[in-house]
Amino acid sequence: MYKQFTTDILHLPTFVLNDEGERVENGWILGVEPKPQSHLCPLCFQESINHARNKERTLRHAWISTQETIYIRVPVHRQRWEDCGITWTVEWPEIPLRGNVTKHFKQMIARKCIGQSFEAVAREMTVPPSTVASWFYTYAEETVARPADYEAPTALCMDEFAHKRGHSYSVALQDAHTGHVWQTHPGKSRERIQEGLRRYPFQALEVIVTDLAPGMAQTVHEIWPETTVVVDKFHVIQLFTQALDRAKKMEGTNGTSHKNIRHQRRLLMSHPKYLKKEEKANLRLWLEENPEWKKQWVALQKFRDVYRAKRFKKAKEALENWCNHYLFEGASATKSITKTILKWKQEILNHFMFKLTNARLEGTNNLIKTLKRRSYGCPNRYHFDLRIRMECRAPA
Repeated sequence: MYKQFTTDILHLPTFVLNDEGERVENGWILGVEPKPQSHLCPLCFQESINHARNKERTLRHAWISTQETIYIRVPVHRQRWEDCGITWTVEWPEIPLRGNVTKHFKQMIARKCIGQSFEAVAREMTVPPSTVASWFYTYAEETVARPADYEAPTALCMDEFAHKRGHSYSVALQDAHTGHVWQTHPGKSRERIQEGLRRYPFQALEVIVTDLAPGMAQTVHEIWPETTVVVDKFHVIQLFTQALDRAKKMEGTNGTSHKNIRHQRRLLMSHPKYLKKEEKANLRLWLEENPEWKKQWVALQKFRDVYRAKRFKKAKEALENWCNHYLFEGASATKSITKTILKWKQEILNHFMFKLTNARLEGTNNLIKTLKRRSYGCPNRYHFDLRIRMECRAPA
C-alpha cells in the first residue's frame, strides 16, 4: 500500500515503486519500474518484445522541505520487432529520453520561480540560472491561461506601466472583477493602444476603466463604440493632491526636514477621518497659516463628498453643484481642475453606475515593478510579458 501511495505522491502514474529506497548524501534514491503494458512497432504496429538490456538512469525528480532531493532510478526499456528489424527505446510521459531531471522536477522549479528571482532559485537548487529561466518560460507557455477556456470578462481595467521609465511603456488589460491580466501590449500612444484593443482575445466588453489620459475615451470608442468608459476615482482625486503638492513646493521648505515634509504631505493628502486628534490640530494650524493651501484643501474635501453619493442621480446633482461653484470661486488651480472635470463629466459619473476603479490594476503595477527588479529589467519583452501574465493572475 505504501508503495502505491508513494508513487502517487511522486506524480508517476505509469510507474510503480520497486524498492524501499536508498539513502544518499543529499536525499533519497527510489527505484521505479513501468507498469506492464504492450508496445507496438512504429512501422507495422505489431506487438513488440522487450530487448533485454541491463541499464538504468538516475534522475532528479523532486525537492522536499528538508532541502533534500528525491532521485528516481528508472530502467531503460528497449523494444524490438524481428520482422521489421528495428530496436527503439521506449519513451515515458514523465521521463525525457535525455537529461538527468524529470518533467516533474522542471515544473516544480518553475513554480518556485513565482515570487522569486531565477538566481535565488538557481542557488537554492544548484541549477544554472539560464536553465531555471528556460524551464520557467517553457512551463509558463504551457500553463498560462488560454482565453478559449474562459468566459469573456464584462469589465476591464486599463493602465500603462514602464519597462524603462521615460523610454518604453506597455499597456495592461486586466479583468476588473478577478484581477487577471489578460494582455499586455507595448507602447502607450493612441495608435498602439488601439492596436492592443484590436488584438484583445475576447469580444468587446461592457465597461472599461481608464485614467485621465487625453483622448482616452475617444480612443476606446473608435474600437469599441458600445463600451462604457469609466474614469478611475483615484486619478480624479490625484488632480487635487498634485495641485496641493505643487502649492506646497512653491511655499518652499524653510529649513523643514525631509521627514517633516513627508509628514506634512501625508496630512494634506489624507482624508481627515483617517487622522489622529493631534494630526488634525497640526493640519488646522498649517491651513490657517497658508490660505492657498486651505482653499485647495477645502475644494478637495467637498469633491470627496461627491463620491460619497450612493445613487447616480444624487452624484450628478452633487457634481454639477460642485462644478458650478468652483468654476468661478476658489484657487486658480481648482478652477483649472474644474475645467478638466467638466470635460470628463460623463466618464466620472459612469463610476456611480458600475462602482469600478483601477485599484486592482494599480496594485498589479506595483507587483510588476517588483517583478522588474527581480528580473533585472528583463530585456526580452516577450518573456517579461509572459512572466507578468504568470504572476499577475487571479487565484486558480
